[in-house]
Amino acid sequence: MAAPDPRETGPSPEAAAVGAAIRRRRKALGIRMVDLAAAAGLSQPFLSQLERGLATPSLGSIYRIAESLDCPPGAFLRARSGDGPVAHQTDPQVVQVTEGGGQTAEVLIPGGASDTMEAYRHHFVPGEPERGWFEHPGEDFLYVLQGEVILELRGEQPVLLRQGESAHHRGDIPHRCRPAGGSEGRTLLVVSSGAHS
Repeated sequence: MAAPDPRETGPSPEAAAVGAAIRRRRKALGIRMVDLAAAAGLSQPFLSQLERGLATPSLGSIYRIAESLDCPPGAFLRARSGDGPVAHQTDPQVVQVTEGGGQTAEVLIPGGASDTMEAYRHHFVPGEPERGWFEHPGEDFLYVLQGEVILELRGEQPVLLRQGESAHHRGDIPHRCRPAGGSEGRTLLVVSSGAHS
């Protein structure tokens, strides 16, 4: 069982909502915390902290938990309130998650509004440690909004993407992005993950 990711950050109001949504889904499925932790490659103490809102997961952790609970990752990234529609994507309460290496991701399709698509705006800060490799079901479409980023796919040559350029790749190939040079980068990432039951 993996130890908590050292890039995970401290608690926030959003963390409490994410943790509560994970706990609700786990309990609705009758899955024990220790079993979910093992399936998602997390330690049980870390998952306990996450469910209580005492830790904020990385996007990678959210994806692993969602896969283990057979639901879209967006279901945990700003849960729906009541039976009404999900808040508009520009709602200031939309969850931001850390990705390590000075990177943050803003969730653009919050509250599990889609079972087949996720969208994130990423911010890359130069001079920080690189994030770990990330993989998930489905496909990624990456578009550079600002600056330059380097897209790495394990086993392939890194690709430099400048503002206005894009790339498409399978999500199950381990991948990561980092800023190129000394300037910040911003990207739009759309993930097509396939339907969940």
